[in-house]
Amino acid sequence: MHRHTGLVPGIMVWGGIAYHFCTPLVCIAGTFNSQRCISEVLEPVVLPYLQGLAAAIFQQDNAQPHVALIFRRFFVNHQIELLAWLDRSSDLSPIENMWSMVAQRLTQITPPATTPDHLWQRVEAAWSAVPQ
Repeated sequence: MHRHTGLVPGIMVWGGIAYHFCTPLVCIAGTFNSQRCISEVLEPVVLPYLQGLAAAIFQQDNAQPHVALIFRRFFVNHQIELLAWLDRSSDLSPIENMWSMVAQRLTQITPPATTPDHLWQRVEAAWSAVPQ
């Protein structure tokens, strides 16, 4: 697969999937820690999303911010069941297939994005274009 090798912008993105649904994407600026994950992702996106699903079990990748006590307490306090998952085993996560499809769509677009805002627009478009 051809990849652009020059300087390109980078962004950090969070998204979630369920059987026939996907969450809106969240663009993360700067350093991502447990508190920011709670305030920028879990409270505004995950809680409303899970409330619309019956008997949902949340799966996350046990990245460093996700194993902090404040993060685990959030799930206990909101009575959200977590899937037991091995540390740093994101390669087994179904979301990785979604990110792979998004990345494939991004590599097919030329010219490459030149700013973080331009890249964000393209990522959002690729995310929404992946079949459910």
